[in-house]
Amino acid sequence: MPIRLNIATDPVQIDSILKLRYDVFCLQEKLFQPTTDQRVVDRFDTLSTTRNILATRDDRIVGALRINVDSSAGVPADDYYDFRQHLPKENVNMMSVGMFCVREAQRSLGIALHLISLSAYFAVSNDITHVIAPTNPAIGKLLGRVGFKPVGDLRYDPHLGGNFIPMMLDMRDLADSFLTFAKRTQLYNFLQSYEYMLFNAGETVLQAGVKGNSAFVIIEGEAEVRHAESGAVLAVLGEGQVLGELALLTDDTQSVDVIARSHLQTMVLPKDTFLNHLRTDPDHTLQMLHSYAHRMKTVLLGSGFVANLS
Repeated sequence: MPIRLNIATDPVQIDSILKLRYDVFCLQEKLFQPTTDQRVVDRFDTLSTTRNILATRDDRIVGALRINVDSSAGVPADDYYDFRQHLPKENVNMMSVGMFCVREAQRSLGIALHLISLSAYFAVSNDITHVIAPTNPAIGKLLGRVGFKPVGDLRYDPHLGGNFIPMMLDMRDLADSFLTFAKRTQLYNFLQSYEYMLFNAGETVLQAGVKGNSAFVIIEGEAEVRHAESGAVLAVLGEGQVLGELALLTDDTQSVDVIARSHLQTMVLPKDTFLNHLRTDPDHTLQMLHSYAHRMKTVLLGSGFVANLS
């Protein structure tokens, strides 16, 4: 099943995240003592500066991460280490990440890295300069891949129930292939949609006859465009190409099936965001039309309906 990552938007999702924390931190890892309501929550969960990123698979939450933008109330990381001694004196906009949890059965699916990456997209689009995290040593290398660096030695905290490494990301050091890709393909402003989908090879991305409400930009991997009846492969799409945009432009159902040819990473572009972008960025609109025309030429030539198209 595809994995969807997005920022939690309603109380039901938030409550499911609190239950997930309980399952992971209290039952699986035994870091915290069990609670009668079977939820893990603290005062920072009530703040307006808090966001939760969740990963769902088959309509079940399998991973989550909490973001806390700095405010007069502080951030959770302040309770564990004096990160502020490592921050510049001026022009700092800081946030912390924590409450990082993934169900044990899903830890081999790469969800952890994508949760961290989505938090980085949030940081970029909100002009964050530094991200701090009291980090479980088990995921220290994972954060290092994104650009986090240790700012202190390994230490023990009784509240966390184990050791942690204080780590910090200076956003100028961010190492993320998608952010580079977003800049190169003029999709940088789509970061604020904060939605990301992962497909395994053979999974359906778009189905013919179904009305779509989103387009997808391929970040990594390939997808096959297939004839709805014969199953013939009409085109193969890769990095930077958009899936499902025609149905959004015509307000119609999908005319073809799109199947992941390999492990496929995509960014979801909601219909309103997608159409507004095309209205306000004519250069990118022309670029997308050129890409679509090239794809149609490939499809028509491959179908045998025309001998040549130029």
